[in-house]
Amino acid sequence: MTFGRTSPGFAVSTLACVLLAAVLLIAPSSHAQLPELLVEVGDTTAAPGATNTVISVFLSNYQDTVAAYNIWIQLDRPDIMLFQTDSATVIDTSYWICNTYEGPDCVDSTQSNPSNYDFVYIGPKVVHLGNFDTTGTLSSGWESVDARSLSGLGYDLNIVGVANLPAPPYTSGIPPQQGGVLIKILADVMNVPDTLTDRDVNILINHEFIDHFSFSRPDGSSIGLKDSVVFDTSYYICTGWAGDVCLYWQKVSTPPADSIAVVEDTISVLNMSTVYINDGSLTVLGGICGDIDGSGSAEANVSDLTYLVSYLFTGGPPPSPLWVGNVDCTGSDEPNVSDLTYLVSYLFRGGPPLCSCP
Repeated sequence: MTFGRTSPGFAVSTLACVLLAAVLLIAPSSHAQLPELLVEVGDTTAAPGATNTVISVFLSNYQDTVAAYNIWIQLDRPDIMLFQTDSATVIDTSYWICNTYEGPDCVDSTQSNPSNYDFVYIGPKVVHLGNFDTTGTLSSGWESVDARSLSGLGYDLNIVGVANLPAPPYTSGIPPQQGGVLIKILADVMNVPDTLTDRDVNILINHEFIDHFSFSRPDGSSIGLKDSVVFDTSYYICTGWAGDVCLYWQKVSTPPADSIAVVEDTISVLNMSTVYINDGSLTVLGGICGDIDGSGSAEANVSDLTYLVSYLFTGGPPPSPLWVGNVDCTGSDEPNVSDLTYLVSYLFRGGPPLCSCP
């Protein structure tokens, strides 16, 4: 069989077609939505009884500058960990919507938001302010950052940040970037016993309520929202009849009612195809404080002291986990000479007990 020689022009043309087809196959569809936001809580570990545990919240904003945000973070194991909070009295503004009227008086109301309310309350209020750290974060230098436990019990923290307030100077927001630390939250871990088997705390970002999950551009417009059409049912009771004609209709929250109106309404919801949310977790480490040699003893002894001396000065193996050697509770997981001195004082001189023991 004889094959003819392929002309150079044909070969080049064929190669171009192949390359073009490959580009079309790997190129993203014009209908695909690009991500707008990624908000995630970092996973971490801590020893039993650890204070000032840092929980990092990360942000990637791919397209827009973020000039304000509101996130509500919750814990599913308040028996293991709580966010740090301090009580304070502030002058607070709250918005309320009336669910039920009796004549001109509202007898049942629900706290609402500035875009939909019937009346406003301004006055003193005891709040539980959360402790946080913005040093070296994307929120560093912002003009207003506030964190509060809405429950007042420390198992949740509602965080609001605003880069620029109306008065000068002008503070810019966060330009498009990936993987930055938005804010660091401080939490305290309980002295859980070593016998506890389930030692994980889920740190959840509540995005079901957009009143508490929002990111805004410098012009105030929201990032990551889309319009959704829903059917809204309203109930009405007639409080003034003239024969068969109602002179005054009063809206109520639930039946019984004299009239029902079902209308099409457009609401804003989070666009989960462009906004990605990753919850985090904290795992409480196992081990017994002061059990440096891993013998399982609940009381530190000379064997633990010898083990620590060997680790610090003669290249001996480290305690496992490392935090069991942090007997002076300095906050460092790495045992040092300070822990050795503390342990000697406790064992031979009547010094204070090992302060991080459960």
